[in-house]
Amino acid sequence: KVAQQNASAAPAPTPPEPPPPVPEPQPAAAVAPEPKKRSPLRRGKWTPEEEAYANRLIQEFKAGLLPLTDGTTLRTFLSKLLNCDPMRISKKFVGSNCIGKQVFRRRGADVNNLTPDEIEKTRFELSELEKKFLDRVAQNKSSKGGSSKGSRSSGGGGGSSNSTSAANGGGG
Repeated sequence: KVAQQNASAAPAPTPPEPPPPVPEPQPAAAVAPEPKKRSPLRRGKWTPEEEAYANRLIQEFKAGLLPLTDGTTLRTFLSKLLNCDPMRISKKFVGSNCIGKQVFRRRGADVNNLTPDEIEKTRFELSELEKKFLDRVAQNKSSKGGSSKGSRSSGGGGGSSNSTSAANGGGG
């Protein structure tokens, strides 16, 4: 009888707490998943393969055709895919090639107008450029034998851009 009195005197149950917010996916995750073993950030001179890959990524970014979240900045996007500090991107793209604070805006209408063949062609071209870039990175690592040359203050960000930029309408 005492248990019945306590049960009837119990306060009404409180509603459950709302679930914690779901973290947003990383913007570049759909394009290039992060490697399991985190290699140190790239620094210094840009390889021709890295420049070609970066320029094509810029072209696709500006076209609004990548599977990214709206609001992703070009500088952050490139630094993640090229595994380097965002400042290295800023140093590389100065003057007429300046990327500034460009923000991604998906162009759904343009994406929907692409044929499956066009989408496949773009994916293939990007993956080939990425493969050449990663092969060069691996080649450079093995030829250096793990020794690090140069100093942090050498300013080797490749500030002088002597290559043509696919971002300005050239290429593909």
